[in-house]
Amino acid sequence: MFSKNILKSGGEPLVANKINDGTIISGDVSAQTDLRIDGKILGNITCTSKVVVGATAHISGHIKCNDLTIEGQVKGNLDVNGTLFFRGTAKYEGDVRYRKLIVEEGASISGALFNSTPAAKPATPALQHGTAAATPQTAG
Repeated sequence: MFSKNILKSGGEPLVANKINDGTIISGDVSAQTDLRIDGKILGNITCTSKVVVGATAHISGHIKCNDLTIEGQVKGNLDVNGTLFFRGTAKYEGDVRYRKLIVEEGASISGALFNSTPAAKPATPALQHGTAAATPQTAG
């Protein structure tokens, strides 16, 4: 029903869910498709897709989603499975778990940032023919 390629008149892309400026929601929001917020939410947001917090938005609650772009104000913890993008107008307070982080100059971030990308194990060098591995020796 919704397509990311559909454009509204004026060339603006149509998003599956939009909370307009002037709208206030008190309570949790859950979405299965992209979500754009330009209003105010007092509650937690859970989305299996992308969330965009517009420049006029004010969020007071935790956000858990796949990708997140913040242009406005957010106070609460973030859990982002993909890319977290702080635009230069972003004002954020809370703790963040992310996989990929992009921060534009001018963004205000107050809190702890945790990269949740699994650490790669160092490669074990293969023993070359004729070379023995060193073993620790103790003084006797």
